[in-house]
Amino acid sequence: AGIQADYQQVAGSAGKNICQIAQQWRADLIIVGNRGRVGFREVVLGSVSNYVMHHAPCSVLIVKSGQE
Repeated sequence: AGIQADYQQVAGSAGKNICQIAQQWRADLIIVGNRGRVGFREVVLGSVSNYVMHHAPCSVLIVKSGQE
């Protein structure tokens, strides 16, 4: 379809790494999934999508899962 895609696998904090790489790549958009955890479960397990949404250098599209 003529769409270019790149990927990297990096150890460490997922949210921070996603934001740093997006800045290096000068990304226009980050698409990230979300399992729909709320409340205590999100606090304990963390939320990569929440971190990215608040720290990304570009627009973020969060795709919610239909299942938990």
